[in-house]
Amino acid sequence: MVSLRGQYDRSAFLQSLVHGRWNRAFGGKKGRTDLERLEIIRDLGKDLANRKDSEIQSEVEELKQLIQSGERTLDEVIEPGFALLRETSRRTTGLFHYDEQILGGLALVRGGVSEMATGEGKTLAVSLPAFLFSLAGKGVHVVTVNSYLAGRDYEFSKPIFDFLSISIGLLPEGKEATTAKKKVAYDCDITYGVGYEFGFDYMRDQLAWMRHPGGGPGEDLRYAILDRDKPEPETCQRGLVYAIIDEVDSVLIDEAGSPLLISEASGMGESSSEPFFAARDMARFLEEGDHFSLDRNRRKIELTSEGKREIFRDKASIPYEFLRRPWETYLLNALKAEYLFHRDEHYVVEEDKVVIVDEFTGRRFEDRSWREGQHQAVEAKEEVEIRPEADSAASITRQRFYALYDVICGLTGTGAESAGEFWRFFKMPVTQIPLHKPSQRTIFPERIFVSHEWMDYAIAQDVISRYNSGQPVLVGTRTIKDSERLSELFAASGLPHKVLTAKQDSEEEEIISDAGQVGSVIIATNMAGRGTHIDLSDQAESNGGLHVIGVERNESVRIDRQLIGRGARQGQPGSAQSFVSAEDYLLQNYAPEVTKQLQAAKASENGELSPEMKGIFDKVQSNVEVSRYQMRLRMAERDEWSEETKESLAR
Repeated sequence: MVSLRGQYDRSAFLQSLVHGRWNRAFGGKKGRTDLERLEIIRDLGKDLANRKDSEIQSEVEELKQLIQSGERTLDEVIEPGFALLRETSRRTTGLFHYDEQILGGLALVRGGVSEMATGEGKTLAVSLPAFLFSLAGKGVHVVTVNSYLAGRDYEFSKPIFDFLSISIGLLPEGKEATTAKKKVAYDCDITYGVGYEFGFDYMRDQLAWMRHPGGGPGEDLRYAILDRDKPEPETCQRGLVYAIIDEVDSVLIDEAGSPLLISEASGMGESSSEPFFAARDMARFLEEGDHFSLDRNRRKIELTSEGKREIFRDKASIPYEFLRRPWETYLLNALKAEYLFHRDEHYVVEEDKVVIVDEFTGRRFEDRSWREGQHQAVEAKEEVEIRPEADSAASITRQRFYALYDVICGLTGTGAESAGEFWRFFKMPVTQIPLHKPSQRTIFPERIFVSHEWMDYAIAQDVISRYNSGQPVLVGTRTIKDSERLSELFAASGLPHKVLTAKQDSEEEEIISDAGQVGSVIIATNMAGRGTHIDLSDQAESNGGLHVIGVERNESVRIDRQLIGRGARQGQPGSAQSFVSAEDYLLQNYAPEVTKQLQAAKASENGELSPEMKGIFDKVQSNVEVSRYQMRLRMAERDEWSEETKESLAR
């Protein structure tokens, strides 16, 4: 075996430093281009192919020693590290990273965003930076958007890392996930888990330190005098050093407006349900414009002067003895429940219980609740049991949490549109990785209708036609309610189909994995099944491949693109088309005047409008994206101000 120390002392590897922006864990110098690095990795791979397993494993151990002793930095061993991991993958899984996956990995180790199209093998690409970062021995967090993907990626990667004696853990969730079990996962070299769980564990650890009885500098001195070890609280994380974030745009951008929040039982004692029902009944008599103003874009409701007088007009109906907050707050929560929180979009009702649904992933959060009485207001609206209120114990925005890591990087199929935002908030450059095989996707012109009724009818006719021709179809909707509406129409038409929503998340893999078979028709909320591999049967491929239908525009072009990317992957045939209407959420909530304009326009006998109307939808969608960006910018600025204030007070 050739010693790594000798080999790299005599080679140009010592002078190779990655070009571009580096996180503070690395240097900041420029060196080889990615294509030059790729060529070196290929050459090293030819030599490694002839090595024994024991030689591969020994070289990895020597790399660890070089990094952890400080003799080498990570950026100095990128090429040999990638080459070793690539060869290990070939031996353990039969999969050999192709050039585009290596380029994606190189963008990640620079602390950037790799834009890799859906189906391009992001899971295998992640193994490259995960291995390289693990050499430092400080822990690597591989962040996914849901539990299924975390488990899938963990199982896929385990044989690779086991071969190299790199410990790998899966972060447990749920009631059985004790601190001790979590600590075992965090103590591994690489830990796979769901993004929000990493954040919640960080806050739980912080709360444990804050509430530890032996805290404070005075206690440090006391234990020193007694010559005893100071007891430490039970925590699970060992630090936030490296994070590799899958679907990074979903985690850092789409979900940026939803802070992570830990709630605990309220210390104010039992509360009555009477104020919530009383507020609900009164709110239903209030008129928009006269008594309150509604801003759906900012999800905000304000009472007018007349409204403030109106809610106190009948004082006998106000249960003052049970109020825990101002009566006006109860009314505002009740109004929000009526106008801003929608069933089968923001929540579902199951077993007499309101369960929050993540509007970006379509998944349920059984153990979460809205705060400050908002959850109880929604329960009153749905006439289910009012659960006890909880108080906020800790919260952190996702932007703030991931900024705590020394190095963050991520992958997505749609990063270019948000390149400016990634740089503004995280100093993460976006690198667009070329397709491994040329795309064969056909995108048909968007179809526009005056109403949902006409749009749904046109979708049903299109799907029936493709079903009869043997082409599989995936229909992506914005909400659970939209999925169920279309499902009823399909059923009435005698069209066999399956529905995937937050209500069937346990069946997600099975349902979505069959999307590429002849005769398959699946309706899914647009984020459901994201990341699940779709195999095309030979017959389905010859019939045109998977056809994807987008129902309504989303608030972001990226989400529309993500849905389209579900088909025609890895050079397979496929097609896509969007259907929109004047009654879509995007227009009704952000530009109601446009809805009226379109409904007044001349339509064909099937309710279809001219394709020229597409520009109207483009403009509204663009305006919403700008508004959302400004909201995230304000949130980031508040975070920065808050941190500066804390530091100033500490000094």
